[in-house]
Amino acid sequence: DALRRAPDKVQHRRNTRSSAVPRGSPRANRRLKRDAMSDANGSPPRAMEEDDDDRRPQRSPREGRSPERKDAPARKERERDPAADIIKITDDDAAFVLGKGGATKRKIARVSGAKLEIVDLKSAGASSGMEGAEIEITGTPAARQRAKDYIGYVLSQRTGPVYIDHTMRRDDLSIVMVPMDCVGYVMGRGGQVLRDMENEWGTLMFFAKKKEDEGKDAGSDGAKVQEILAIFGTRRSRRGAELKVMSAVEHKMPGHFLDGESLRVPLDQPGDGEDDDFDYDVFPFRGDEFSYALGGRGSTRKKIASAANCILEYVGQVAFLAGNERQRAQCRDYLDWLLKQKEGEFHVDVTGRDDVATVKVPTKSVGYVTGHKGEGLRSVEASTRTFCFTNGRPPAVADDGADGADDGADDAMNDAEKDGDEEEEDNRPGAENGAKKRARSPDLPKKPRGGRGGSDDHEVVLIFGDDKDDREKARRMITDKVRDHARGGGGGGGGG
Repeated sequence: DALRRAPDKVQHRRNTRSSAVPRGSPRANRRLKRDAMSDANGSPPRAMEEDDDDRRPQRSPREGRSPERKDAPARKERERDPAADIIKITDDDAAFVLGKGGATKRKIARVSGAKLEIVDLKSAGASSGMEGAEIEITGTPAARQRAKDYIGYVLSQRTGPVYIDHTMRRDDLSIVMVPMDCVGYVMGRGGQVLRDMENEWGTLMFFAKKKEDEGKDAGSDGAKVQEILAIFGTRRSRRGAELKVMSAVEHKMPGHFLDGESLRVPLDQPGDGEDDDFDYDVFPFRGDEFSYALGGRGSTRKKIASAANCILEYVGQVAFLAGNERQRAQCRDYLDWLLKQKEGEFHVDVTGRDDVATVKVPTKSVGYVTGHKGEGLRSVEASTRTFCFTNGRPPAVADDGADGADDGADDAMNDAEKDGDEEEEDNRPGAENGAKKRARSPDLPKKPRGGRGGSDDHEVVLIFGDDKDDREKARRMITDKVRDHARGGGGGGGGG
């Protein structure tokens, strides 16, 4: 039976193969001729999966991918910038300088101001036999030198500790002495806290050992109580990172940097004391003001700093404001007004200020614009880097409702408040660098509850910020909220 069924199977395979190709085609004719020869010789036909194409000469993988001829000229080597500095490194060093996703390379380029290009010599068309990689550094001579220094420091971390002369004065270096008990806290798990500081302030930061200790036995410095933290970057970025580290250390070890409300040692880093108005002020908090001015996860502090375009960090119970004179003045005002909100409504005279925009909001729409517990204005602030709040009615005109109130924040306020905004020099220890202590405005008469804003039919929202475009964006967002509320019939509102 098996022999009788075999011809049927052979014929079925032939029919299957024949039906796979059009009849009359050259391929079909070749198959018919092959099957006829197989029958005549008594040999079985080839398996169904075989094909005439399998008998054709096969190209090499190179021939199949590229039409290049064997006699084609070799690929040219990568052209270099004649003004670039070149550093030759190993493949492992190249991977370390590159960092995860190129993060370390980008950080070095950002802090130094130079452009870095890492070239793999084996895949860049270089002459045969070349191993390792090159770092091509372009930019100004000063930027290239900084980049080479930073690359050296980074590579030193791969093989052991970094040694640095902590007494040298470089215009791109700040030194902070960190207690040994706080090093792990400042570093964070896997160095993540330090990396976050670098990303926030655009700096290069690492712990180092004193140059004079290089080559000494590791156990010989057992009595050491502080570690060197090197911070590289611009003057502003270094000051911000420095205050951030001081804040962390003071939280972990209270009293290390502060003696009450003043610094034990004044801030003194390269760039301080230049012939410009870059400086720092102090703003001590009272009672529960610290937590109120900090906000959830530091959100309120970040809002004030962003609106004033000022460095603002809290070290213990003292706020440090760093920047030029305009930025520090704005930051002091914003902090003062923020804390006055705890006591209720108050009036701000904006006459002559160039950091404010005003929006008149119908009284029926105020709750909708501010939102529940002020969340509406908080979202505007987060989107525009501004500081917003509704202005109270001037105390001098609260009883008679003068027409001038319709101009909102442009109205004058009593002379007592104006005079109370003057600053006084801080002669306490730690403020010798011209830092000014907090100047508190005198308590203002509070208006009766029930009516706030510019008049009975509208209130004025004040929008403070250092950047004009940010203030204008916030003004448009608030105006759009008022229009949306009007289209919806003017009902409801967030309250609070």
